[in-house]
Amino acid sequence: MVGVLIISHGVLAETLVSEAQHLIGKLPKVRGVSIRPKENQKEISNRIKAKMAEVDQGDGIMILTDVLGGTPTNLSLPLLKDKSIQVVTGVNVPMLLALSSYRGRSLEEICHLVKKAGRRSIIMVKETLGMRGKAGRPIRSEDTRRRKQSCI
Repeated sequence: MVGVLIISHGVLAETLVSEAQHLIGKLPKVRGVSIRPKENQKEISNRIKAKMAEVDQGDGIMILTDVLGGTPTNLSLPLLKDKSIQVVTGVNVPMLLALSSYRGRSLEEICHLVKKAGRRSIIMVKETLGMRGKAGRPIRSEDTRRRKQSCI
């Protein structure tokens, strides 16, 4: 089973794990590491390595981080030297919900499927539900297509 480590600013990592477990039950071999302001990078790296040891079963580790370019992602980059580790940024709850369905698959497969689930879950609700825009006119499908293309 691929292990999963979520690394984030603040308490987001633990909160995401808790929320996903509240919705779908226990997520085996999933842990969170939250980075607090003014924390020593050496201590953070040691906590990351300890959590990695907890989730590693030899099938690889997927690291999910909150934002590209942030400390959680930057501290994960040196770990990419190991072929059995992947980093995916932009973690959200739908990614964790999807993860529960793909646990028996390979690291590469899980990363692609979880990334796809995360992207698919980000929508503009009015547009998706066909609700009226600010000017009171319905959002037309051609407007929707144009918006989708500009967001890609």
